Amino acid sequence: MKLTILGSGGSALSAKRACPSFIIDDSIILDLGPGALRNLRVSQIQTERISRVFISHTHADHISDLIPFLWAIQIDGRENPLEIYGPLGFKQTFQRLLECTSTPDDFFKFPLMVSELGFGERKGSLTSCRTLHGIPTLAFRLDSDGKAICYTADTIYCPAVVELALNVDLLLHESTFLQDQEKIAELTCHSTARMAGRAAEEAGAKRLVLFHIPPPNDHREDEFQRDATHEYGREVILGTDLLSMEF
Repeated sequence: MKLTILGSGGSALSAKRACPSFIIDDSIILDLGPGALRNLRVSQIQTERISRVFISHTHADHISDLIPFLWAIQIDGRENPLEIYGPLGFKQTFQRLLECTSTPDDFFKFPLMVSELGFGERKGSLTSCRTLHGIPTLAFRLDSDGKAICYTADTIYCPAVVELALNVDLLLHESTFLQDQEKIAELTCHSTARMAGRAAEEAGAKRLVLFHIPPPNDHREDEFQRDATHEYGREVILGTDLLSMEF
């Protein structure tokens, strides 16, 4: 499997990091936060190859580049079908996004399917579960050719996510806060780096990548790795925009 990070930040776009977005095998996108589309263009990944988009939840930092992405691939002359999935209630949100961006009903010429995923629902090789966040949010696990990756989306430490991530080759775990920010992490239902490390250790994940680093914590990268390693005990990779890895 190949992973490319299109956005490693969270909560808000910064000069250093776009908001959450990942692409697997140049064909499956997980979330499209602000700045993701630009990084997709910089990566030179062929957008015609992208077949599915999975949206974890409808907070702005995970969905704001969805409509711009659709405009971009339409202008590119896309012909291949595209499938978009989101949590329960997503279809209504998607329709509102089209309306508030004045997207004409007949604008997209390629086949476009928009669907909702229930909590715990499986879609082909992809499995989901509900995370512990402020609004309904999905974590995703993708299994392919004997490899597995799990994307937590936004969550505080969550046993259901740990179970979803059992024995994965790569765990993408959000890490918004550090240990001295634990109270705000609990208040906002986001993870600290130690929570991410704990989840990776309990899941038996072979690799841990941290993401969702917010602008106020951009300068504390070493602390994120240190805190997560304290619980995980193995190498921790701090996600950066346009980092690509195969596993």
